[in-house]
Amino acid sequence: MKVDVKLDSLRAVITERLGDFRAKHVLSTENEAARIAAVYLPEKMEKVRISALLHDITKEYDTKKQLQILNEFGIIIDNVTLKSPKVLHALTASLLIPVEFEEFADDEIISAVRNHTTGHKNMSLLDIIIYLADYIEPTRKFEDCIKLREYFWGGLEGLVTQNEKLLHLYKTMVMSFDFTIENLISEHCVVATDTFAARNEFILKCLNVSEEN
Repeated sequence: MKVDVKLDSLRAVITERLGDFRAKHVLSTENEAARIAAVYLPEKMEKVRISALLHDITKEYDTKKQLQILNEFGIIIDNVTLKSPKVLHALTASLLIPVEFEEFADDEIISAVRNHTTGHKNMSLLDIIIYLADYIEPTRKFEDCIKLREYFWGGLEGLVTQNEKLLHLYKTMVMSFDFTIENLISEHCVVATDTFAARNEFILKCLNVSEEN
């Protein structure tokens, strides 16, 4: 099956599965991810698009169903995750890909879906692209999403070397985690351990790239 036909088929399945609002977000995330990948990971454009299309396949499930899926797979979550039901869909989606979308059960795709909400230490470029695209795609109207979108795309202008572009990407990731952590703290919510670990990792990446320049 040709790539474009395969992607068209997947888009049709996903948009039929989701409500109108969520489907528009997913398609917008796919487009945004493709734009980012054109700069950072053009050789994996198909995986980028597939990951984006699959990232929210369980987003509309309620918490009870999310926990039921985790239980069926024998996954035991910690109390922090249990108190953060909005992040459960990333885990359940990654678990269901090999079952419901076997053709796309690629380790890199599953990782990108699994880590698109909290981030994690040692994120791959594909992980980063899906995380960031989900955060800044144009249908996102939250103030932080708009700020991050403007910072990322505006800051790319004039950058020439790959190191410059990577440094900008890493700084954008740090900013995204800062926004997330600040919002959760203001709402007296728990913060995923993976989010703290990811933030620290990207700060170190920024320092390392800066030293190389």
